Amino acid sequence: MEVVAPYFSFWLKGAALTLGLSAASFPISAFLGLIVAFAAVSPSRPAALAAAMYINLFRGLPEIIVIFLIFYGSNIVLTMLAQPFGIQIGGTNPAIAALIALSIQFGSYAAVIFKDWMGVFPRGYTEAGLAIGMTRLQIRRRIVVPLLLRSATPALGNLFLVMLKISALASLIGVEELSRTTSIIAGSTREPLVCYLIAAGMYLVISAVSGFVQHRFEVAMERSI
Repeated sequence: MEVVAPYFSFWLKGAALTLGLSAASFPISAFLGLIVAFAAVSPSRPAALAAAMYINLFRGLPEIIVIFLIFYGSNIVLTMLAQPFGIQIGGTNPAIAALIALSIQFGSYAAVIFKDWMGVFPRGYTEAGLAIGMTRLQIRRRIVVPLLLRSATPALGNLFLVMLKISALASLIGVEELSRTTSIIAGSTREPLVCYLIAAGMYLVISAVSGFVQHRFEVAMERSI
C-alpha cells in the first residue's frame, strides 16, 4: 500500500470524472428517451417510424462503436467545416464526445423503458384530464410524465448503474476516468493487482452511494404522489 498511497489523489480525480460523466449523461439520455417514447406511441407514422429506427439502431450497436463513431466522426466533420475558412480546429474533446455518445446510446434504452410503461398506462387519467378541459400537452406534462417517472424510477436507477460501468469505455478515446487512471497507476507502480482491487472498491462505493440516492428518490416520489 505504501507504493500506491501517493496516487490516491489521481484515483479520486478519476472516480470524480467517472461519476461526473455518468451524472451529466444520464439526465440527457432520460430526457431524450422520454421524447423518443412519446414519438414511438404517436399517431404520426413518420414520428413513430423515426423513433423505432433510433431505438433499434442504438440498441443494436455496441457502446464502444458509438463512442468511436461520435469521437472520430465529429473530428472529421469539424475538419471539413473548417477547411474552407482556413481555420485550424484542435479536435473534439474526448470527454464531450463520450458524454454525447453515452447520452445518445442510453437514450434508446430509456426510450424502451418509458415506452413499455406507456403501454400499461391507465387511459382513465387521460380521459379524466380531457373531461376537465386540459389539453393533451397539459395532460402529458402534469399527469403522464410525473407518473411515468415514478413508475420507471427503479429501472432508470439500474440503467444509471450500467452507465457507470460502461463509462469505462471512454478510456479508449483518452478520457482519464477511473479505469484509465488505474491502468496508468498500475503501469507506474507495477502493482496491477493492488491497483485494480482499489479501483474495484471505488466502483463499489460509487454504486452503493448511487443505490442509496436511488432509494431515497423512490421514497420521495412515493410520498409526493
